Amino acid sequence: MAPADKFRALSKKLQQEVAQAAVEALNAEADRLVALMKSVAPEGETGKLKESIRKEPGANVLQVKIKAGGKLTTKEVRKGSGVAYDYARADEFGTEHSRAKPFFFPTFRLRKKAIRTSVRRQITKAIKARSAE
Repeated sequence: MAPADKFRALSKKLQQEVAQAAVEALNAEADRLVALMKSVAPEGETGKLKESIRKEPGANVLQVKIKAGGKLTTKEVRKGSGVAYDYARADEFGTEHSRAKPFFFPTFRLRKKAIRTSVRRQITKAIKARSAE
């Protein structure tokens, strides 16, 4: 095998290993973030808010979405109005009748730097493991 071909093969393998390390680190950090958000989320009227906090896949494998609310936390604004409202937003931002009880964005901001650091660390570890050969 020519040196250039060997280099291309090693580069492709390194790319795959780095991507896999990034995906694993990102998913692990997303799981931690979801658990932390659930631990600080307010109980609410139904207790469904904590249950609604979840991790979903993004548009590609290197994307993860953390969401709260949805079907579990949506109800009518007023009985018989026919207008649905997701009370997860009311808890996060407050309404004219209730104060905000933020749980989503403060938790994300608290963990954002640590998440980036962890993912970078795993990528660096994968690169170093391959370069040691």
